[in-house]
Amino acid sequence: METLFFNKRYCKIYYIEESRCVHLDWDGFCNSDEFREACNASLELLIQKGADKMIADNTKAKVLKSEDQQWMNDVWFPKAFAAGFRTSAVVVPKDIFRDMAVKKIVNDLDKNKFTVHFFDNYTQATVWIKEVEYSLASKQVG
Repeated sequence: METLFFNKRYCKIYYIEESRCVHLDWDGFCNSDEFREACNASLELLIQKGADKMIADNTKAKVLKSEDQQWMNDVWFPKAFAAGFRTSAVVVPKDIFRDMAVKKIVNDLDKNKFTVHFFDNYTQATVWIKEVEYSLASKQVG
């Protein structure tokens, strides 16, 4: 079950209890202040719930400014990593330019710190996030 945490025109943020995952559902264009507000709200939820996974559904998102992409890499991701964020499922937009913008952010990440996989749809992303949870639990037990 998903619980709504943040509800704006440009982004809805949910918490998925069974997989301890934050889900961002981007919709349309948002300016820099709105983008950063949503990102910081997702970080707040991640910390509040002690979660380490996120699903970012970008299928309806518009292209981000390069300054916002840089802010994600320089400011947001270090804070998120310090808070325990480790795994992300990213649903990529069908539009090639939006797809490239989303992947640029992720490709600039330190691959030793984060595990990121790209998906064509939200259902695939949720299945993978649950498998990651199961895989990590199995390693800790075994």
